Amino acid sequence: MYLFINPIGSDCYHSEQNILRLVDQLDVEVRFSFIPFLNLQTVSSVMQTKNIPLNDLQARNQIFNNIYQASLDYKAASFQGKRCGRNYLLNLQEQIVDFGTEYNEEVAQKTAQASNLDCDMFNDDRHSSFTINSFKQDQQMAAEMNVHEHPTVVIYNLDGMDCGVSFTGCSSYKLLEQLCTGQLNEEIILKHKASSKKGPHTSLHIL
Repeated sequence: MYLFINPIGSDCYHSEQNILRLVDQLDVEVRFSFIPFLNLQTVSSVMQTKNIPLNDLQARNQIFNNIYQASLDYKAASFQGKRCGRNYLLNLQEQIVDFGTEYNEEVAQKTAQASNLDCDMFNDDRHSSFTINSFKQDQQMAAEMNVHEHPTVVIYNLDGMDCGVSFTGCSSYKLLEQLCTGQLNEEIILKHKASSKKGPHTSLHIL
């Protein structure tokens, strides 16, 4: 399971919590990754959510730069271990979403300390070419999976299914649970046979 995210977005934060809750409660093993994703459409979406005029170029550039650097920060933290990266991400989002803090350099550093990272390594990695290239690979993966917005979940290896499934607007814990437990397999198979991109769950897509 892949969740493509804005690392400083509230919707993505809640989607991550849904996935963590699901993984904890299901009896079967679920492998998952949170993948940072950024394009012009996602920046526009953030601006609309915050009621910022789309022609405000200064705000657009600031939002783009913040999401980009936060993505590199998350990647850098993940190089110290997947759990370290996830802790950093959730701690950062808690500051931004729950406490209303704006993302900036100070917040990034305090979050690294609170997440018990090796801060020297973190600061080296967050601006390294290796981290930048790793982020670019994530964007390529998103393109290959036809991801255009965040949050988007992509799931492979569902029981009895030979195709991948993606859906956006991942606020529904019930839909996520139904997918992972095979309750929507019949609907997915019917959609796949009909080569249809729409169905009862309009955000559900076949890959």
